[in-house]
Amino acid sequence: MMPSGQERSELLVQVPSLRSLHIFEVAARHLNLVRAAEELGLTQGALSRQIKSLEQFIGAPLFFRTPRGLQFTEAGDALAVHCQRAFAELQSGLLAVTNVRSRQTLLVAMARSYGSRVLSKKIGEFALAHPWIDLTIDGHRHLADLTKGEADIAIRVGDGKWQDVIAEKLADEPLFPVIAPKLAEELGSSRFEDVLGRVAFLHFSEKTYWEDWANVANVVLPQRRPNIRFSESAMMIEAAEAGQGIAMGRNSLVEEALAKGQLIKMSDVQLNDGIAYFLCYTQSKARRATVKALRKWLVQSGLLHVAEVPHPIFASLSDNEQFGAQS
Repeated sequence: MMPSGQERSELLVQVPSLRSLHIFEVAARHLNLVRAAEELGLTQGALSRQIKSLEQFIGAPLFFRTPRGLQFTEAGDALAVHCQRAFAELQSGLLAVTNVRSRQTLLVAMARSYGSRVLSKKIGEFALAHPWIDLTIDGHRHLADLTKGEADIAIRVGDGKWQDVIAEKLADEPLFPVIAPKLAEELGSSRFEDVLGRVAFLHFSEKTYWEDWANVANVVLPQRRPNIRFSESAMMIEAAEAGQGIAMGRNSLVEEALAKGQLIKMSDVQLNDGIAYFLCYTQSKARRATVKALRKWLVQSGLLHVAEVPHPIFASLSDNEQFGAQS
């Protein structure tokens, strides 16, 4: 027969102290007075006195000593199960209501183009939602060696075929020509065919995007044309926004500018070069609360389009683990 609420309250009031139950729970986990005392920061004598007080209240011994350490009595075995369950629930409840978190750091190695054009416009939302994380964005080494701890997580640009990391594609990244509205107005059209030969071509110096796109679009580029080459694609797009010429824009880097009317798409023909931005991490870092929190935020903000079947490491986690619960 279960005791009534009043009887339970009276029993708990009579317990020597919650601390004595906690001391018993630690001793029950270790079954060794030396290790239990070290965890609690007590002398063995103080620990023994607390357990003795609890035994006197219960009216039965909880342990008996053997050459190999402590062993439970019947009463001790039964109480240990309930104490372990109760303290686990109590700790979980306290964390839930107080949201206690120690400050943690998160170093993100970032492709500079993505950091400049995309993440820098939104990252404040992440910081406000996760004030317990000290965030650092490193735009100089997007290929930082994650296995050596050079960063906690990375957003890389490439084909995703890196052997040292798990890579999740953020989104598909087609390329297409773009022009600033002001320049289109001066030229009288935003259609690529109409402005051919009358405008400067802006290039990302490491790639032949214009030539590759022209092959797909079945158009012939003028042999003699003004060309401006940039070492960084973000600089090239900023020049296009300023009306300095037309650029081949990668979708994520120009998406916001298109939505705000700062750029205009010049053709429906797109170039798919197999290159995209990827969220990269190691299996060991995937379970860190900071890494899970960033991944969750990227999903919620629409920057990471999770596949129907996520990577197995996240498919195997619970929702709380997958989406950034503290660990």
